[in-house]
Amino acid sequence: MKTFNKILLATGLCLLFSCDVIHQEPEDRIAESNYWKTQADAVSAIIGVYDRVQSLALYNPLAYVASTDEVTFNNAADGYLQFNAHNLTVDNTQVEAYWQFNYSGMHRVNDIISRVPGINDKAFTEEEKAEIVAEAKFLRAYFYYNLVNGYGGVPIVVKPYESFNVDFTIPKSTVAEVYSQISSDLADAETNIPNSFSDAIQTRGRATKGAAKALLAKVYLTTKEYRKAADKATEVINNPLYTLVTGATNYTNMFTPAGRNTSEAIWEVQFVSSTSEGHGLHSRFMPQSNQSTTVGGQYQIVPSQKIQDAFDPGDIRKDASIAVSTTPQFKTAGQPYVKKHNRSNSNEDPNIIALRLADIILIRAEALNKLGETAAAIADLNTIRRRAFNVPLTTPSVYDYPNASDIAKNFDLTAAIENERFLELAFEGHRWMDLKRNNRAEAVLGIPTFRTVWPIPQRERNRNPKLEQNTDYK
Repeated sequence: MKTFNKILLATGLCLLFSCDVIHQEPEDRIAESNYWKTQADAVSAIIGVYDRVQSLALYNPLAYVASTDEVTFNNAADGYLQFNAHNLTVDNTQVEAYWQFNYSGMHRVNDIISRVPGINDKAFTEEEKAEIVAEAKFLRAYFYYNLVNGYGGVPIVVKPYESFNVDFTIPKSTVAEVYSQISSDLADAETNIPNSFSDAIQTRGRATKGAAKALLAKVYLTTKEYRKAADKATEVINNPLYTLVTGATNYTNMFTPAGRNTSEAIWEVQFVSSTSEGHGLHSRFMPQSNQSTTVGGQYQIVPSQKIQDAFDPGDIRKDASIAVSTTPQFKTAGQPYVKKHNRSNSNEDPNIIALRLADIILIRAEALNKLGETAAAIADLNTIRRRAFNVPLTTPSVYDYPNASDIAKNFDLTAAIENERFLELAFEGHRWMDLKRNNRAEAVLGIPTFRTVWPIPQRERNRNPKLEQNTDYK
């Protein structure tokens, strides 16, 4: 098989420039008579879906990060300021685009799930077909996970449209129904999806058993199925493919172009250079450059004072997450900025880490705490804390919870886990869902309940009159 990035780039460019891979015949039919013939067709189709995943980088994590107390805005001339101010409007262009990209990706996987089993290619085994379908189901679950976290209940579409004459107007399903569909797809996916691929880029960059189990653990935690969440997280933690990166240098490098696809990565959205597959997130976060040899940005989104002050002395995660500008590289010295997602001076972007082991360890800690298994939850929490302070993961440490001072302060394990996720996963797009999951968004962000979901894009409601607007949006 060709390398993942080469196929992804070629397929993405083909989709972008409308290559002649599908000949449309009658205008009232969506005809694909020259496609879905070979194994190569199926492989190129599934790799092409990752083009949609890449296109979500400007919204996931950016829109979710902008919605939280992790950042404030220095200046902004676009709709991301509305996420931070929690005054989203029904015509916000980012809200519209996020809906569009997720649904366009979902429509692609529906085609794959429907067409691949019927491909008549002797070289394409039933096992290989099942693996492609399983990968497609994982990606469909991912798109719906994005949608339900952003908008709440959304229309569920699980079959491809085969005619332009069908009724495209579909009402919203409930949040519970969307999560049920996600859980079903992920459960199907983990049965047949590969545990790994032939190289690190594909093993970390495509859907695998570990990725399906990890996302399923997060879903179960959200739907309050705590035993299932803990058990599924344990399956990921026990997978020898995944180990925590240790050491300050290695930890920091994990978020740089040079540190892509580490042993901690479960699933990373793959990017290369600005000229082929860059995401450009640096333009929002980095200060303005003062030299032609130094990459800079517009310095729109700035680490909040809250998160700058939250790291204890000696915590290696602060230097991995936040930097301070210096001259002459930047125009102004002393500006704190988000360090994750930044482009290198050789114009390479880091990957977007969608799922990593530390997240899943803390997911298990939260689930175990909900189940009343306090000692096991604290053990998971302390594994992450020891790594954060660069001490052996299995050795008791002065940084462990709870110490004598914690107990004297009526140690709150729930708050400690929330705070550890705030620090460990800073600027990675998880904070918004964490606060919503625990009904903390209103208190922490000072917003009314209806602002914990985004409005349904007015453009979509104009096209589909059965789409009801979310409560209190006009």
